[in-house]
Amino acid sequence: MSQQYCLVSSVEFPSARYRHCSNACRATLDLRGLLLILKGEARKRQEIIYEQAYVTRKMADSMPSDFNEDQDSASGSLPCDLQKGYAIEILCLDGKSVPDHFKCPVCHLIFRDPIQRMCGHRFCKNCFEGLPQDSICEKCLEDVSNESDSIDPTISMLISKNEQPYTPDYYLRKELDKHPAQCLYPGCSWKGKFKDYKQQHSRNCEWRPEVCDRCFEGKIPMCEMENHKKDCPYPVDCPLNCGVKISSKLVSNHLLEQLEEHMLILKKNIEKCKNNSGNSEMGCQKFEKNFLKIDKLVGVFQSDLKKLTSTIQPLLSLKEPLLENIPSYDGTFIWKLDDFEKRRKDAVKGTCPSLYSTPFYTSKYGYKMCLRLYLNGDGMGKGKYISLFFVVMRGSYDALLAWPFQQKVSLMMLDQSGTKHVIDSFRPDAKSTSFQRPENKMNIASGCPLFLSLDKLNSPNTYVKSNTAFFKVVVDTTGLERMPVNFTP
Repeated sequence: MSQQYCLVSSVEFPSARYRHCSNACRATLDLRGLLLILKGEARKRQEIIYEQAYVTRKMADSMPSDFNEDQDSASGSLPCDLQKGYAIEILCLDGKSVPDHFKCPVCHLIFRDPIQRMCGHRFCKNCFEGLPQDSICEKCLEDVSNESDSIDPTISMLISKNEQPYTPDYYLRKELDKHPAQCLYPGCSWKGKFKDYKQQHSRNCEWRPEVCDRCFEGKIPMCEMENHKKDCPYPVDCPLNCGVKISSKLVSNHLLEQLEEHMLILKKNIEKCKNNSGNSEMGCQKFEKNFLKIDKLVGVFQSDLKKLTSTIQPLLSLKEPLLENIPSYDGTFIWKLDDFEKRRKDAVKGTCPSLYSTPFYTSKYGYKMCLRLYLNGDGMGKGKYISLFFVVMRGSYDALLAWPFQQKVSLMMLDQSGTKHVIDSFRPDAKSTSFQRPENKMNIASGCPLFLSLDKLNSPNTYVKSNTAFFKVVVDTTGLERMPVNFTP
């Protein structure tokens, strides 16, 4: 009797198996059968993929030698973007075998740019990119999609940062780089680290086969290329340009046999050179005349340059003092006092007891002011203190300003090592003549006779550094932006 079949998920099973099974048992058997069939299909597909990779390598090995770009690749003479792994023999030193975890499961060679899939299996980068892009791993035949339970969470996290379905295996690359390696080119005895082989030796080995640019023979070591070209059978042009092409071996004989013809060629070339030399001589004479003219002009320019330099130099020496003396127009002024020690000695001797600062202003059309400094003190501070005073000067726009001067004044000596500045502030006495409208060049100075003790000035020495001190004054300009009270439009 012919067996009856039932169709479950497009797979046929004999229906007799299920006559005495419960529905749950029958469903379990159906799923197991499907799983066996799927695994069998996956194995068949893997065999096909490996066979395709094998055929690709064989095709690459059959390519002409002049297509060679990297002969250390056992995948054949393929360009870098198609190369598979490195030859196994590179790591086979002293008869030792290569560990299996160094071999790609696709090309069965040493990994080139190893990568890892989500399941953890490794492949050559180019081998993997040449495989069908689906979620079944060719090594473990497991589903490694994002929803699968077979994925390695650490590798999955690394892959999620890239746009590719893999991550570079840097750990394996480091392990490979440290492994001893040897050169496979015939005649070369180099041994070293695999990293040095990849990055330097494989490209610079003197025994590396090269292609002759004449006969296009592609298995000539670099170190023998020069000798090969001397004996290369491919015809070359005669070195005397007689129009004959001849083998490199026969060039010497050709030169002797055609000596008379070659002498005529040389004679013609010499005559051409003579004609050209006559033209060249005329050109040289013109060049010499032009050179003399230019030489004269250069002499004139040099003398002019010296005159300009002598004129500019004094102006440059005045530039810095002028920049330092540019007046301030916002009521704030910093006075940089150079050569402090000499000025201090002059004050003690009495040859120059006081110094005046550059004038400054509250605004472009505002009050004109300056500072007066006694480095050995004045009045009750003489010999023990530095005295610092504020001076109201006669200005061009005094007629437009309010008098007496009533703005708050803050005097400072700046600490060059921190924030311990010496500060003293005061408000002008409206009855004092020091703050009335000046009738002379400047009013009587008013300020702080006991501004800074000389003992404090010297210890710690933070107020004078590099023989330079800084004094600052700030005039409160609040209210000055309004129209002067005595101005009548």
